[in-house]
Amino acid sequence: MTLQAWIDGVFTGSIYALVALSLAIVYQPTRVMNFAQGEALILGAVVGYQVISLGKLGWVVAILATLALAALMGVLSERMIMLPVRLSGSRFAWIVATLAAALIFQSIFTLGYRDVDALRPAPMAEGGFTLAGEQVSWQIVLTVAIALAVMAGYDLLLRRSTYGRAIRAASHNPDTAVLMGIPVQRIIVLSFVVATVLSALAGLLAAPVLFIGPAAGLIFTIKGFTAAVIGGVGSPRGALAGGLIVGVLDSVVRTEINATAGNLVVFGLLALILLVYPSGLFGKPMEAH
Repeated sequence: MTLQAWIDGVFTGSIYALVALSLAIVYQPTRVMNFAQGEALILGAVVGYQVISLGKLGWVVAILATLALAALMGVLSERMIMLPVRLSGSRFAWIVATLAAALIFQSIFTLGYRDVDALRPAPMAEGGFTLAGEQVSWQIVLTVAIALAVMAGYDLLLRRSTYGRAIRAASHNPDTAVLMGIPVQRIIVLSFVVATVLSALAGLLAAPVLFIGPAAGLIFTIKGFTAAVIGGVGSPRGALAGGLIVGVLDSVVRTEINATAGNLVVFGLLALILLVYPSGLFGKPMEAH
């Protein structure tokens, strides 16, 4: 077991944690698990590749472009997913709607970058340092630090702000929240926008290090979903814990055995935790229901 496997695991775990947090942000007011969430991560990688590698415009332009396009993608995702859910009246319409949205965005990215194997821009932070004989890039350190800061900031926002109280009210009972004057529909749209922006920024930061292909969105959705369920859906702390567990465990097992064994161990752990803690490590019983 090498230190490099743990470093890689913490890095990928921080990305999975941001995707898990994004899933939780949408899930809280809608009770919809957005299986198109990973496509927002691909959007960030696409913008980084297009702006930094091809356009040579630098990271500031890439960040601004990512924020603008991710906000637009969030609004479009809300319309593509929530409108069919409301019109159908089916409890399971969200599954078809989110998968359809994922396939649409995946097709757009694949058609636009069909000749590109990996969307890999130059890193924001060049170079690195040596830790116990292993090389650690500054891009990895920066990404993990930003992920931790986002987790802590959103957790504080959820607990202390008016937005957080509105989210909790809409999550508990949307009809009652509307009667109390809370703009639930606006909260839902904002949740999609915030979730998409966070995932896109995760993709932008991860692209210089991870192998991210135009059609890899569903992979990140699955890993983020696994992290969210392990940690407890709806909990920022659970998203962080679940992401790190999935990332480190997957990386270590892949290094020691192979990729198939890594997936087997991660999903086996998911099944075990759901048997012992149906709501996840940090989730509330109502989240499991």
